[in-house]
Amino acid sequence: MKKKVILMESNDNVATALENILKDDNVVLISSSSKTLGSLIALNNIPFGNKIALENILSGNKIIKYNATIGESTQDIQKGQLVHVHNVKSLRVDIPRAFKEEIIRQMNIELEV
Repeated sequence: MKKKVILMESNDNVATALENILKDDNVVLISSSSKTLGSLIALNNIPFGNKIALENILSGNKIIKYNATIGESTQDIQKGQLVHVHNVKSLRVDIPRAFKEEIIRQMNIELEV
């Protein structure tokens, strides 16, 4: 059975994992009304509740979820990659480097695709 991610608003560039997704899983994108919108391949493990890029996002571009800017990419992010503290800067909170490193360690985030 294919894993699912949910798109909250039509112009969002990330979706949220509805279950744990493994690297190379074929992922189905659904709308908030459960309509199937397409599919993509996960380039990283995407833990439940985390974000996956729905398009290539260039470094410095906005990360959009719920039709709102939630951060800015700190590096190029490929479609299908995990979107988290290792490649996004919050526009509201300056997360200390040590905290980011600990999150990356605990989540076992791959730093290269």
